[in-house]
Amino acid sequence: MNMKNTILSQKDLALLEQIVLHYSKIVSFEQIQEAIGNEISDGAARKWVAELTQAGWLIRLKKGLYLVVTDISTLGFIDVSELTIAQALIGDSYIAFDAALQYHGMFDQMLARIDSVTKGTTKAYKVGQTIYQFSHIKEDLYFGFNEETLGNDQVKIAHAEKALLDMLYFRTSDYAVSLVLEKLQDYQEELDFARLKAYSLRFSLGTVRKLGFLLDQVGVETADLIAQSNVKENSYNRLTHEADQFNAKWRLYYDSQTFG
Repeated sequence: MNMKNTILSQKDLALLEQIVLHYSKIVSFEQIQEAIGNEISDGAARKWVAELTQAGWLIRLKKGLYLVVTDISTLGFIDVSELTIAQALIGDSYIAFDAALQYHGMFDQMLARIDSVTKGTTKAYKVGQTIYQFSHIKEDLYFGFNEETLGNDQVKIAHAEKALLDMLYFRTSDYAVSLVLEKLQDYQEELDFARLKAYSLRFSLGTVRKLGFLLDQVGVETADLIAQSNVKENSYNRLTHEADQFNAKWRLYYDSQTFG
């Protein structure tokens, strides 16, 4: 399995194509070994992988995980969906926040970071110029996503409603709150507000209060949400760190400069 510079032998190219056919364009070292079979030793297999990685035919995503390149025109470049890469980096996760909203056609800005939610440990990877951030969530909040087909791969992507709630749950910045408010206002025809409210009741009381307050701002009925929750209990929450004005209905502090 020799190669010189970026030119692959027919045997090497056939092997890469076989790996993609049997697995996918994203494969583990163990899958590469399995495809090679008993033809070479473990050490020789690692050397071959290292040489192809250096030449750009394999792109290392993380330890033991590679993207296979079979077209010389894309040599050294990542030519699969960033969402597919995120799913491959941590299988027990789903695409969340802005990236999920973008998938649903509700966010049109370029993303320098792909956010996912996982039951596992919070961590981040950098592949090329993209950061892949994984945020830990407790098991009973690990819901609200579908498996979508992207190319030949399956990727778990949050429903738009769950993506908005996750943002309220994880983030307290003015930007995050403003973004959620914007989506609630601009996509009232696309969002399932019954699902949004039902999902919110599985979150903390603080998240219910935040959602209820924002729904009031865009004219969506919230009497049913109040009836099903305990927002009147003797406690309070803050919408953002800068919150300075109290809303008695939701027992929530909000930023008077933003919501006047």
